[in-house]
Amino acid sequence: MAGCGPAEMTYTIFDGSTTMTITGRFTTVGEVLAANGITLGPKDIVTPGVAAAAEPEIPITLDRATTVIVIDLDGVATHVTQEVTIGGFLDEIDLEIPPGARVLADGQPVSPESMDQIPLPAQIVFDPYKTLIITEGEDRRSWRTTALTVGEALLEAGITVGALDTIIPPPETILPPRLDIEIKRAAPYVVHADGRTVEIAAGSANVAEILTANGIVLGALDYTRPPAGSTVRPGDMIEVVRVTESIEVEDIALPFETVYEAAPDLEIDTIVPAGAGSPGILQQRTRVRYENGVEVSRAPDGEIVAVAPVNAVIRYGTNIVMRTIDTPSGPVEYWRKVNMRVTSYTATSAGKKPGEPGYGITASGVQAGTGVVAVDPTVVPFKTYVYVPGYGVAFAGDTGGGIKGRFIDLGYDEDEYQSWRGYVDVYFLGPPPAPDKIRWILP
Repeated sequence: MAGCGPAEMTYTIFDGSTTMTITGRFTTVGEVLAANGITLGPKDIVTPGVAAAAEPEIPITLDRATTVIVIDLDGVATHVTQEVTIGGFLDEIDLEIPPGARVLADGQPVSPESMDQIPLPAQIVFDPYKTLIITEGEDRRSWRTTALTVGEALLEAGITVGALDTIIPPPETILPPRLDIEIKRAAPYVVHADGRTVEIAAGSANVAEILTANGIVLGALDYTRPPAGSTVRPGDMIEVVRVTESIEVEDIALPFETVYEAAPDLEIDTIVPAGAGSPGILQQRTRVRYENGVEVSRAPDGEIVAVAPVNAVIRYGTNIVMRTIDTPSGPVEYWRKVNMRVTSYTATSAGKKPGEPGYGITASGVQAGTGVVAVDPTVVPFKTYVYVPGYGVAFAGDTGGGIKGRFIDLGYDEDEYQSWRGYVDVYFLGPPPAPDKIRWILP
């Protein structure tokens, strides 16, 4: 039968309020602590000692040392001690209270007589007396105090400070050994703002600071009279001008245009609507400025096209179809038929008398007379031939100041003159001219 090793033992450790156990077999107390990962500070006490034999039936007790921070005029020092009262600790480190200083234990003042009974705090502060020079207007006095801050020192000195009075430096300032303190009492002012006139007080003469001290906030556009950066005297009036702006939007109709598209699939003089137009909307913005609710100005603030107009589209035919018409002289081909207003004239009725320069000479240079007609060259291609039923084939060789649009004036010799009035179909004889010489959409 194989031999058995020594049985493992259980050891108990008390570390303050914490109880720990560890199982094993150890020779000394130090081995037990090391196995449990416990480290000791320089003034920690172990009972039994770390070199003592480890006995399972005897608990191991740790008495931890306390860390104390001491602050005085010389600086900050950290100490470790087993003492439990302030008095015992000060005796241990051989530290005397500076004459005239007070002692603060974790921020609370303690008397020298009670230090042997007060538990040791984490921080001890020696706060010596400070000398203050307090100035208020023409009054100037000295004050000796152990207060920590300006506010505490003034309270200790019996000086009441109003909410709007100014203290320099501020009440929360920590007191050094010597400090000058100035008190500026709030002065009265009158403020007119938001439809009300009120009396206020402030410790500053600056307009902006007076308003801020009294909780009167200026908006981004607001201004004051006098200006915010200026100074005023007690009793002066400060006016706050509230400024707001609004944007007014006006919708203006944008007219649409009518565009024409050439349509090779449609015969000439055929007009077909291809798309109805619709007006757009132009939004014009105006910035309106109000001061204390009253309009004071208007200024343009830009414009945008909210809805773009849609153009109307009309397709016009560009397909030329040659056709034939029978005339007393035989059939002729034409490429366009246009109904036109008709009149007639002779060389004499054209405005010049026989013998005058240019008498009987047309715009094309040929002699006026039967077979020559006057036309608008933008409608009937100039120097081409047309056919007029009841008149015959004619040369478009003349123009005139009154011949505009769909208007044809039939020329006659003096002895052949016939009067024409009304409307007649005019046939444009072939061949058709080049496309850039054709007015596709007639007036």
